[in-house]
Amino acid sequence: MPHARIDLHEHHRPRLAEYSAAILKGMVRGLEMPEWDLFQSFRVHQPGELVFNRTFPGVQRDDIIFIELLAQVGYTDEQKQAGMRAIVEELEAIGVKRDDVMLDFLEVHGAAWYPLATADDVAAEG
Repeated sequence: MPHARIDLHEHHRPRLAEYSAAILKGMVRGLEMPEWDLFQSFRVHQPGELVFNRTFPGVQRDDIIFIELLAQVGYTDEQKQAGMRAIVEELEAIGVKRDDVMLDFLEVHGAAWYPLATADDVAAEG
């Protein structure tokens, strides 16, 4: 059940539903998660509130969309890379410039989720 946190500039607001669908589609395709497993939060920012390097690492960035995936421990490095690649591809398919997307993947143990983790779940993890 990865949760996606998306930070972007105000001018993207009219496309939030479209971005949401593309991010979900990428997560379903790349992380092999079910379509109904939808948890996203969008944070919209004014100019100057998102600070970023326009050329690192060797790209030409006009804007920035930060996407942070928060997921339970258990995805392999290959799965994480496939998931992030699929999200970027889905966003690119709707006109978002690949270089304008920055993604990271954070992991937490089952006990760090509510309401998913119960005492029995934690005990089963060992």
